[in-house]
Amino acid sequence: MSEISLIFIRHGEAASSWVSHEDPGLSKKGLEQSMAILHREDLQDLKNYKFISSPRKRAIETSKPLAKKFNKKIIIDETFNEIPSSNIDNNKKREWLESIVKTKKSDLPKNILDWQQKIYESVLESRGNTVIFSHFMVINSVISNILKSDTIFYFYPDNTSVTKIFLLNGRIKSFQIGDNKKTHVNL
Repeated sequence: MSEISLIFIRHGEAASSWVSHEDPGLSKKGLEQSMAILHREDLQDLKNYKFISSPRKRAIETSKPLAKKFNKKIIIDETFNEIPSSNIDNNKKREWLESIVKTKKSDLPKNILDWQQKIYESVLESRGNTVIFSHFMVINSVISNILKSDTIFYFYPDNTSVTKIFLLNGRIKSFQIGDNKKTHVNL
């Protein structure tokens, strides 16, 4: 079996925070960021990739320029949706998230544990090269699972940063996180 490459791209800057708007699209800067990824050297050969996006507007809008460049249909997949927080009052979301990122996985609410487990299982079950447009906490959840971290938080992926995961025979072979620093870790 050949190596499978998963490319997680965090959405561009949102027009408003998730605290004040349930599903914002991209800001002007976010739209510019989504256009800038067209010129990334490591994203120039995606013809053999499928494109998946979270159902959130900011992720879909980020995906459109790259999908258009490669003439790809964007598959909307709830699996890669933002961390579940619809039951949290907007004025308490920031405080809630700050608490969640510090909480040990063993103490997380069941819906958060189920969310992160479903994401990780989907990663391991991937059957082909895929670009996934998603969110800060989704990417953190995946990397924390790979590293068997006690929490679901690992790093600060910047807007439109690229995190790559390489699978071989259904197992994580290595990964490269994207942000200001790029780190490649062989497992």
